[in-house]
This record gives sequence, structure tokens and C-alpha cells, in this order.
Amino acid sequence: MKDPVLAGVSPQRDVKFAMDLFKKFDVDNSGAIDKSEFRSIAREIQIDARRRNFLSVCAAAVGATIVAKSSDEYLWAQKRFRGYYLEEKAEEAQKRNFPTAMLSSDLDNAIAKTLYARGFTPQNTIFAHSVCSDEVNNKDKQLVALMVDRWQEGFSLGGLAGVPFAGKSGFGAYLHHAPDSGKLLVMFAPHVGIGTDGNIGALQRDGQVKVSNACGAAVGAYKALSAKAANGPDVRKEEDPDPELFDPQLETIVKLLQPRLGGIEKSIDPITFVTYQIYGIIKEKICDCISQTPDVWDSVTEVALVGGVMINRRVGGDCFQPLSFELRQKDGSVKGKVVDLFGDAFGERPDLVKVLGSQEAVSCLYNERPSKKGA
Repeated sequence: MKDPVLAGVSPQRDVKFAMDLFKKFDVDNSGAIDKSEFRSIAREIQIDARRRNFLSVCAAAVGATIVAKSSDEYLWAQKRFRGYYLEEKAEEAQKRNFPTAMLSSDLDNAIAKTLYARGFTPQNTIFAHSVCSDEVNNKDKQLVALMVDRWQEGFSLGGLAGVPFAGKSGFGAYLHHAPDSGKLLVMFAPHVGIGTDGNIGALQRDGQVKVSNACGAAVGAYKALSAKAANGPDVRKEEDPDPELFDPQLETIVKLLQPRLGGIEKSIDPITFVTYQIYGIIKEKICDCISQTPDVWDSVTEVALVGGVMINRRVGGDCFQPLSFELRQKDGSVKGKVVDLFGDAFGERPDLVKVLGSQEAVSCLYNERPSKKGA
């Protein structure tokens, strides 16, 4: 007979669930769960956990497939229909100044194809990039994002203009994050915008009507040096600068760029010339980081270096002018054995004599001995 006090009162849902669950496993109706019955509980929990894990893996795989398919379709459409909406003057300027530039996705694929054939994988390789901290270089489905996605992580070495301001300490940290006996892959580049009107060094950014500089640091350094050349030496004493001013990266870029501006008047465009010189600065500093890190070859067996110029475009996707692609292999020396992979990945090097104004400038860019005869 029911207790009249409890008449019409339903048991709480969680209490009812607990009691029903207890009855399910209390097979002998003893009012207690013995070891045998507890094993049945544990077995059912384990089966349920496996079922949940399986479903989670399936859901993740389906999601990844959808995302990958969406990304592939975007890149295919970008290439397929690019000719219909390109800015004609910007495209012409790119071909004149950066004659063998490639779409970001094509460059990413070419690098991967070349390195996969040599045993580089996301599992044994750690990727780093030395590019300008400008947000325009970190857009979805452009080069940095594509390479980080492919190699599954990315260490940032670059500061303003792409110069590796992380320095020797930053490179050392990156090196010591590599898999044991693994490989390094470093992509480095300055960046430059091309405006709708074909103006080199200009870019209309998302959400802005006004056109801005890209790379702002490179253009700023060049303008500072140009003003100094036009106005003569600064008459202020060294103790005069504002002690509150803190701009170490731009000051360094100005100092590094100043000795590299010889012959700029012969070039196709001053900002183009400056951009190629910044590339040379970045490559030199990346190589210094390697040579000044004595335990490089204690940690890794190969280092791949890909360098060039990132080209920011308002529409049609960003591009990249490849300039170098080398593989350094452990051989007992500090530098390592150098294998040139440029031809395998990208074909012939661009003819930059008309762009830079002289063969001497081209030789200096590639760190070759300058021609005695000059241009």
C-alpha cells in the first residue's frame, strides 16, 4: 500500500534513473552490487566510451574532409576565374617587377612536392617563417596560413620588413623545438603591395578607402634615407634624440639598408629595388643565425631555406616571387652541404637585370661576386 503522504508525488528524474540503473545491474536482487556485477558496469562504460570515441573520430574526419574540400575548391576557383576580375595595371606591374611570381597556393605546392620527395614530412619537420608582422601577410588561404596548415605548426622569426628580429636566441629556440634528428624548413621574404593603378609599394587594405604603404617599414626606411641624403647630415648631437623614442626595429632596418642603395637610380622602380635589397638583408641574417648556432647539426639533419618576395594584391590572391631554395645537409661543417633546389621546384631563375638596373646589382642580390664591369 502506498504511503498517503507520497500519493501523487513522482520521484525525481535523477533519483529514478539511479534506482533503475541499480536494479539493472543488481542481478541477484541482493540490494548490493558485488564484484561480478561491478565488472558488468565497467564493461558497459568501456564499450560506451569506445563508441563515443569512434563517433568523435568519424565526425572529426568528416569535418576535416569538408574543410579541406572547401579550401581546395576556393583555391581552384581563385585560379580558374582570376583573369575575370584582375586589376590590369597591377598585373602588368607585377610582371614587370616580379617576372616569375607565383600564386601562394602554387608556391606552397611546389615546395611541398620537392621536399616530400626528399623525406620531409609534417612529423619530422618544423616550419618557421621570417616575414613582416603586418597583418596582411597572415590572411587565410595565403602563403603563411597555407604553409602552417600543411606543416601543422609555424614558428615566427620575423619582425618589421621580415627581418628575423628573433635573432640568434629566437632561432635557437626554434631549433630546439624540432623533432629529434628532424628537419627545419624556413620561408623568408619581405613583402610589397601593388596598388590598383600599378603603383609599387601601395595597397588598399580591407575596410579602408585610403591607400597605405606596404611594406610600411621598408618604405619608411627608404624615405628616411632619401631625406637624409637630400638634407645632408643631421646637425643634431647624439645626445639630442628624444629619450622616450623607442623604435629599434626601424632604426636597424635603416642602418642595414643604407649601404645597399647604390645603383637604385638605374632600377625600374625605387621601391622594387628596396624590396629586393630587404630580401638580401633577410637572407644574410637567416644564414648568420645558422652559422652562429654551433649545435644546429646536433639537433637536425637537414635545413631547407626558401626565400623570395611576398606580393600583396587587393584582389586575385597574393603572389610570391621565388628567389632562392636551398637544402643544407649535415656534413661536418658549420654551413653544411648546400644543395640547390630552385630549378627542381620553380624552373629558371628570373632575369632581374632590367628590374635592378645592372648585372652587378643582380650578383649582389644572389650573394655572388659583383661583376667588375658593372652594368
